[in-house]
Amino acid sequence: MKSEVYIFVGAFGSREQACAYTESWWEPEPDDSASDEEYRIWEDRNPIWQMREDLGVYLDSDFIETIFGPDRFDYLRTLLVDSADLDRVINTADAGADTIVLIFKEALGGFENTLKSTPILTYCGVFSCDLGIL
Repeated sequence: MKSEVYIFVGAFGSREQACAYTESWWEPEPDDSASDEEYRIWEDRNPIWQMREDLGVYLDSDFIETIFGPDRFDYLRTLLVDSADLDRVINTADAGADTIVLIFKEALGGFENTLKSTPILTYCGVFSCDLGIL
């Protein structure tokens, strides 16, 4: 299946730190003593997702991958349609970058959005990819 993927690179030091930025999480749910208003406020601020806030766009987490570690570019090579795109990503990455974040176009929910670098991630661009048979 052909698609498009928005690629970002960044330096986190560990997969856990990368995922803390790229994935959503929820604060603990208020207990039974919370008022309806307190519960509504809790719902309004959850989930917390720093990457989504920094990008300022709708994102569906089912279509986002965080790849950390030395094999990250080998994995990316298997997805990209044009092998020259891998060189473009590698050349964009700072020397200390240890993480690739893939946001597949399906994560945007059909909305037209312009993605950009965040304070933590460098935007490499949008590329054609082959997801195989899903």
